[in-house]
Amino acid sequence: MLLDTTAPAWARPYLVRHIAVDPADLAATVAAAGTYQAAHELRGALTYMPEHVETTARVAEILRTPTTPAEALARFGNLARLRTVLAQHSLPQPRWAEVFDAESAAAHAESLGYPVLLTQSGIGRTAAAQARNREEVGAAYELVDRPKAKTPFDRRGAILVEEALDGEQVSAETVVLDDEDIRIVSITRTLLGPPPARQPVRHCVFAHDALLQNPILRRIVTRAVQALGIELGVLSVRMRLTRKGPRIIDVSPHLADDLIPLIVKRATGIDLPRIAADLASGRTANLIATRQRAAAVQFHYSTTTGHVRRLTVHRHADRQPLLDRIVVTQELGNHVTSGPYATVHDRIGHFVVLGPDASSCRSTLDHTAQYIQAEVTPSPVKSVVALGVP
Repeated sequence: MLLDTTAPAWARPYLVRHIAVDPADLAATVAAAGTYQAAHELRGALTYMPEHVETTARVAEILRTPTTPAEALARFGNLARLRTVLAQHSLPQPRWAEVFDAESAAAHAESLGYPVLLTQSGIGRTAAAQARNREEVGAAYELVDRPKAKTPFDRRGAILVEEALDGEQVSAETVVLDDEDIRIVSITRTLLGPPPARQPVRHCVFAHDALLQNPILRRIVTRAVQALGIELGVLSVRMRLTRKGPRIIDVSPHLADDLIPLIVKRATGIDLPRIAADLASGRTANLIATRQRAAAVQFHYSTTTGHVRRLTVHRHADRQPLLDRIVVTQELGNHVTSGPYATVHDRIGHFVVLGPDASSCRSTLDHTAQYIQAEVTPSPVKSVVALGVP
């Protein structure tokens, strides 16, 4: 049963019922679930959307079905609050400061030292920008602050300025069976795009990733989950592998986005959405890997800012044996921003590939990048595009 304002077309074949209610309205959502439960059995509540995590936990508490306490999940809606909890437990993370205007951002950037990363502190956190000097901080602040007008759930208005860490970005896809039984089931390695936006370009999962056996990383993840009060569910712990060891950059108390659950299943056979649903309904979750390979997803961004005039998929794309899928995610006429300044909403499309190991997936993606071709009519360039140019 879906509780949401509308039921998307793709979801309708799977629904028993749709109840039209705004999940942002906690009282209305809880009331709708309670009314339905009075005449039907509801075994649990689940969401994969960050803005609805706390509401979903409140619904589960009313239904008396398994969940992490809503009070614990509430802190994830603000990155500064989450970072504060991690600091209280001496967990490794970048140095940071919370700011509310460009002037404060510049002042804190000077004290932290360049380069710095500016990121949204509120729910979603889809925008970030890197600045290498004081002159770039203002433009980075504008780039990060601008999407908030389109994000109704990001009400807090704060932005974090933090040191830009060196090292590969990874995430530990983690299943919490209880507060003592915490298991990392896969590692996602992420390739970031060019500055300033540094949007994810590629994610790769390998069933035999060496980090799965790294005791330091495992200890950090376990301590973070316990410090944040997560008692049940599937979550993603994002880190940077620095010269001084892993540093936590964010924790998502829900399924990872960017099709990461899909490539985890393709690579290992572990079904994270199924596990999340089983845990939310009190069933025993199956964490046994049934595949021993790699899978990866790559996102295609435009090299030009403007309106999409033409989109094509190469006619020989289906001849690539390791290609799992190609999906175009824009429509003709849509406005897109070029890769260095893009958000997730500017992606042209994506590829999913399979392989015996991570290296073969990378090679396949390098070859298939040409399979989506987009023609974009340029729009006037704003001053912010000078940011981050060597």
